Amino acid sequence: MGINKVQAKSILQKTGISGFGYVINPYTGCTHGCVYCYARFMKRFTGHTERWGEFLDAKINAREVLKRQLERRRGPIKGGVFLSSVTDLYQPAESIFKLTRGILEVLLEYQVPLSILTKSDLVLRDMDLLRQFEECSVGLSVMTIDEGIARRFEPRAPSPQRRMQALRELKENNIATYAFISPYLPHLSHIEQLMEALDGSIDEAGIEALNTKEAYWQGVERTLARYYPELLIGYKQLCQGDRYWNNLEQRARLLASHLNISFMGVYRH
Repeated sequence: MGINKVQAKSILQKTGISGFGYVINPYTGCTHGCVYCYARFMKRFTGHTERWGEFLDAKINAREVLKRQLERRRGPIKGGVFLSSVTDLYQPAESIFKLTRGILEVLLEYQVPLSILTKSDLVLRDMDLLRQFEECSVGLSVMTIDEGIARRFEPRAPSPQRRMQALRELKENNIATYAFISPYLPHLSHIEQLMEALDGSIDEAGIEALNTKEAYWQGVERTLARYYPELLIGYKQLCQGDRYWNNLEQRARLLASHLNISFMGVYRH
């Protein structure tokens, strides 16, 4: 696994993500090794020859660059900041580099509204900072409560149980929480099990449909062929149709309403 220290020219980037004005990505690449990772398109901008998931660039000057960018601004950041869009800001290297913590310290100084999305319970390390933000939400991505399924599709990510425990602890500390059920794998992800397990731990939930575009589908196809060959025939076509996702959204909305959880919808590509 190659980890490189790089110097960033800019860290606060404008975004088209709905509800946010800017994104921050303290790393390029991710070592969690999820077979379905949508961010693998970033590889073509890096110059790396290694496979996606086997390299990481750490923007070691992120704190200083962010501080400089915020000092130069004449007004507040409209729409807030999303951390992170094409990497996981709490992947294992964060315990060494502490880039995310430095970024949070700067954002807190300016009370910038922010939302975090991660797969890691390492986010609990920064609870002391998160509790001081006037406007902050933290989401954890989870696609199943089954540890075996998770290991096959997300081999180096923290277990689903650790992620759900992190949501519980965040919620207990009065931090707004959400679960991003992503990606939802038909016949392997189970909305009733997930919502029941998350009950009492989150304020909101959203679902991301499995992306079946070729670059993202190949890893999923190989994993299905190895472990769930009975699902492979017709699986891609099922995911590309409307009927399955429309039915799932109806079930999810009913469950969320019953559990008094705000439902963000099903996001499709």
